[in-house]
Amino acid sequence: MSGHPKNSKAERVGRWLGRAYVGLLRQEQRLRLWLIGLGIPAPGARAFAWCLRLSAIVLLLSFSLVLAMIVFSLWLVGRGVARSDLSYRTPDVEWRDGHSGFGLYTRDGFRIDPYVSEED
Repeated sequence: MSGHPKNSKAERVGRWLGRAYVGLLRQEQRLRLWLIGLGIPAPGARAFAWCLRLSAIVLLLSFSLVLAMIVFSLWLVGRGVARSDLSYRTPDVEWRDGHSGFGLYTRDGFRIDPYVSEED
């Protein structure tokens, strides 16, 4: 028996996300201090950092919306293909030699295209 419990995968992912978030907060703090060093007032630097954060959130939301629309459209296409009848259907009429010569005939044997008979 070991002296320490094993971390679950969820706990490791949570710790990784926490470290990433803290790293982003540090980078934001460095950006604000750099802007203040350039002579921008502290409230202006804070507003700029918030605008940058909000633009990243909007970018992520728009990407997820586009991804959701693509998945939904693919689902609709797949559903339409699954419900469609793609089997080969023989035509009701066909070109062939029949009683009145070569022409367009129905399945019953009647010629339906305009033709001139030899009797006329």
